[in-house]
Amino acid sequence: MLIHGLDMFHIAELTTDTVAEILYGTPEHLPGGVSVKVDPKTESETFYADNSAFAVLNSMGDIDVEIEVADLPLDVQKKIFGQTEENGVYFSSINDVTMQLALGFRAKVSTGGFRYYWLLKGQSELLPIEGKTDEGKVTPQTSKLKMKFMPLQHNGRWKGEAQDTPTFTQGKDWFKQVVYAKSVLAAPTPPTV
Repeated sequence: MLIHGLDMFHIAELTTDTVAEILYGTPEHLPGGVSVKVDPKTESETFYADNSAFAVLNSMGDIDVEIEVADLPLDVQKKIFGQTEENGVYFSSINDVTMQLALGFRAKVSTGGFRYYWLLKGQSELLPIEGKTDEGKVTPQTSKLKMKFMPLQHNGRWKGEAQDTPTFTQGKDWFKQVVYAKSVLAAPTPPTV
């Protein structure tokens, strides 16, 4: 089995993350997904006892995420970066508050179906501005967004992942809401007769 392709980028605002409660806004499709890189940073420490390696202890640090999209529309940038808009002009200031968000996407599986992902709590770095002159041919300019993800306070999870199988058939519902717990994608109840 091989994973290939990428589509269906979605973002959803994380509005509440406490031990008692978690709330997300409705996921919004972010068209034009080009690439994604998820890089969890971990540290390992070997503990020695009885004159040899006895255990390896791992701890998680930052989770670096980079996405590339065909374009990041100005209205989406306004939401993500907390910009203000005046008569169609979008302003960035030192007072902007970047929203916490979840990021969803999927990849094809060579044996059929898809593998689905939700990264559950992250914040974006400011979007760089890059450009290049056309040199005899048109060269597309994409938007590259860097984010830092972390575990939720609510349940300590940082990622949800599933794949189309006989036991997982809810892929069509994956992007309707952020999947942070099994109950979010509960199996549909059969109709009563």
